Amino acid sequence: MKKNTQFILTGQMVHDMCAESPEKRLLHRLHCVTLVVNGFSASEVGRIFHDSPRAVAYWVTRFKKKGVDGLWDESRPGRPSKLNPSQMKRLQTFVKQSHARSRPVKAQTLSEYISKQFGISLTFRQCWRILRRLKT
Repeated sequence: MKKNTQFILTGQMVHDMCAESPEKRLLHRLHCVTLVVNGFSASEVGRIFHDSPRAVAYWVTRFKKKGVDGLWDESRPGRPSKLNPSQMKRLQTFVKQSHARSRPVKAQTLSEYISKQFGISLTFRQCWRILRRLKT
């Protein structure tokens, strides 16, 4: 006999899923804009999906000006990463393997690994940010 199980998708879960890729963020923003266009307020949509009402209103404005293209992430200023995408992928594998062996990676450990593997010196704070980005 098959059990009837319910899965409830919360706003926070949707918000977290959208952090995974630019495409998912675009779909999330488009969904929010659609709700606003259909009568919800930016505050209501923000509350549902754990976004700020200001951000939702900004997405609506960008959508009205540029259409769907206005919902893509804009480039952000800042220092370029010292690690290239290939190195980041290797880091992600290292962190996952460590977790699988019940050895969570700390910032100091990651700093030492990066130094040995890539010859790049990063502060513990930078490594902590990388760990957060890798969802550890």
